Amino acid sequence: MLKQLGAFVGADAFFAASRNYFRTHAFGNTTLTDLLSEMSTASGRDLETWAGAWLQTTGVSTLTYTGDAVEQSDPRPHRIAVGLYDPNEAGNLTRTHRYELDITDSRTPVDFPDSALVLLNDDDLTYAKIRFDERSTATVRTSLDRIVDPLARGLVWSALWNSTRDAELSAIEYLDIAIRFAPTEPKIGLLSAVTANVAYTLAHYLPEDRRDEPTRHWLEASWRQLQSSEPGSDAQLVWARAVASAAQLDDFLADDLRSLLDGTATIAGLRLDPDQRWAFWLALAATGHATIAELDAELGSDDTLSGRTAHTAAATAIPDATVKASAWTSITERDDVSNDVLDAFITGFGAGHRPDLTQPYEDRYFESISSLWTSRSIEIARRIVVRLFPQRSSTDSADVWLAEHEWAPAALRRLVIEQRDHLARSLRVQARLG
Repeated sequence: MLKQLGAFVGADAFFAASRNYFRTHAFGNTTLTDLLSEMSTASGRDLETWAGAWLQTTGVSTLTYTGDAVEQSDPRPHRIAVGLYDPNEAGNLTRTHRYELDITDSRTPVDFPDSALVLLNDDDLTYAKIRFDERSTATVRTSLDRIVDPLARGLVWSALWNSTRDAELSAIEYLDIAIRFAPTEPKIGLLSAVTANVAYTLAHYLPEDRRDEPTRHWLEASWRQLQSSEPGSDAQLVWARAVASAAQLDDFLADDLRSLLDGTATIAGLRLDPDQRWAFWLALAATGHATIAELDAELGSDDTLSGRTAHTAAATAIPDATVKASAWTSITERDDVSNDVLDAFITGFGAGHRPDLTQPYEDRYFESISSLWTSRSIEIARRIVVRLFPQRSSTDSADVWLAEHEWAPAALRRLVIEQRDHLARSLRVQARLG
């Protein structure tokens, strides 16, 4: 918010007001009104409306470029930069024009030169989601990797993810873009975010009958990058984690992972520390390619607190009804487990996306959370309520529980409402695929 305030009043006024504010109120107590008063005096801008819109109004604005206007949902005042990007002689997309303008209404007419990419909120001056016009969307789909500036590229990645979460860009399209451009993303922070978003998409945003093929494509792409990344680099580590995550959903690489673990195969520079080894073992266990005996043998090589916790997760991931029943009992009835061990049981219980094994417990979840909330510590109960929330094909069960438990503690109801909203979003994204 401070960044947007600085953009709204102007950099010179912002710093002048800040200096006067700290000088005037040195060693004293202040309120936000004192700061805004200084900003208003220095800039000559009325900040009462700005403060009301930003501090007393909920929701996130969405800014959409339509070709001749910027349209805004949840209108509030924004000072934004708009960058126009076109290919240079080398074919890279660089900014050729930059405009700053105030956006206050639901529609603000603009007149920009034709450009390959029009990037609203360039330089990230405000807090808002952005949407592209058709030409910019086409440019991003073919040339995202040609955007030289990492901040601009990060804003584009963020816009794509927000469009996916809002069911405006299909999950399949997002995955296609990620498979094409994540391998060439040089910024580790962006690469890590994209691979995490892909993992979430595979787990939550694809219908059951549309899950296998994109999962396989992502797993293959991640494996290629793991093998071709600079040995020992941060990127190689990111791709190793991406492989381990996707391999929980597809056993295509089971033999390759086993070869890495037993040392019959190596990848230059890849350090198989205990965390990485257990990540691969978790994937093997979740897909039915690891036995308890093998996991016990691995534990013999890493009999540490973290190793025992990882062993619990992997052992619980084995796709067997008896194993899941034991895990459910440990999660909901044992009161002698630490937070980390509880997380391990929950991780293993849901690993591998096996609804045939976990669906029998979905009704039991709603039957038990009220008593769990009162009998367990707040943190333990919170983890159970959030992480075991059923990923069903409708929100009906949650809606019924909320209607029948108006008396439940507010904190518990809030968690259920939040998870219900996450499920509703997932179902909207899935419906985008038809």
